[in-house]
Amino acid sequence: MEIDRARLIAERLHADDCEEDGTPLLDHIRRVVRLVDADARAVAWLHEAFEWTAVAEHELLMDGLDSEELRALRLLHRAHDSRSDRVYLAHLHLIARAAGPAGRLARLVKIADLEDRCLHPHVRADGWSPPYARGLSMLGDQRDLGSVAAV
Repeated sequence: MEIDRARLIAERLHADDCEEDGTPLLDHIRRVVRLVDADARAVAWLHEAFEWTAVAEHELLMDGLDSEELRALRLLHRAHDSRSDRVYLAHLHLIARAAGPAGRLARLVKIADLEDRCLHPHVRADGWSPPYARGLSMLGDQRDLGSVAAV
């Protein structure tokens, strides 16, 4: 997907979305976009779309999202926010092990996401915050890996 198109979609989808502390979600998204290379920017713009909005996959595909970008967004999406460190880290393990271009895109964006969240944590209303630093450590610096062999 063209980066400008992804930006416009993200700005429309998240125009009114704020985190629990009142900070606009777009602030976080923009910081993540700045941390990734150009080839991952469309996914970075849309990395919160499935968790925060009801946008349909087919809508994004019709707007130019390609199949690898869609797969990366699926990898990044946590269907259930369980407030469990173990569940959160298991999700990151899936991203770390994902093969192919989509796995690489998801890792690039997730590493940037975690780097930003270490500086600007998303603390839930109940006080829980995901283990961002542990997740970042677990992913390591896998920015250049196209795939990671399964153990």
